Amino acid sequence: MALGQYQQTSLTNPGSLFEGGCRMGVAGTAGVFAGGSLGTVLGIGNLTGFTENLEKTTTQAGNSDQPDMRVAVQTVTVTFDMLEFWPPNWDEIRGGSLDVSNAASASTYIGGAGTVNVFSTGGLNTLTGKAFAFENTTVVSDVTAVTILIVYLARIEAGLAFTPKTDHDTDPVMVTPITLTAEIDTSRTAGDQLFIIESELGV
Repeated sequence: MALGQYQQTSLTNPGSLFEGGCRMGVAGTAGVFAGGSLGTVLGIGNLTGFTENLEKTTTQAGNSDQPDMRVAVQTVTVTFDMLEFWPPNWDEIRGGSLDVSNAASASTYIGGAGTVNVFSTGGLNTLTGKAFAFENTTVVSDVTAVTILIVYLARIEAGLAFTPKTDHDTDPVMVTPITLTAEIDTSRTAGDQLFIIESELGV
């Protein structure tokens, strides 16, 4: 039997397949991106997960129908890998209020070095929420279609984690995984407080 012999469904919305990865950026302030800008672009990497989490109410009555189910907590978990070992971007991602970051500074510990990028942490405890954007460009019939996902208010969920590799590894580039949790930005209008997706796919 030939594979798909009885398959009769075709693509319902032509040009609507999301292909490839995303360019990633962070804004200096929660919820703020200038039109067409991704703020500080975080360099090459991979968006590995974008999950909306809904925690629903569970109130029940013993002598009546269950009350209308509602959403009690609505968040988004975003995971991505950074491939560039670039300390200034770590500070941007982590809110700029948890760490001390200095670009092109004098070295303290690397002997003979001219200038270095310095990132230090410990002792500060504020996690400032920022907006993050993820932009995909897909080529459909030789025409580019852009899709952008923006979370308005997100903070890191876990600290930095490095897994250095041997020089002889077939894939020796060290990856830095990042996990964010986006929460409701109550300063925005209800119905547009968590994230937004704009896409030219299928248009």
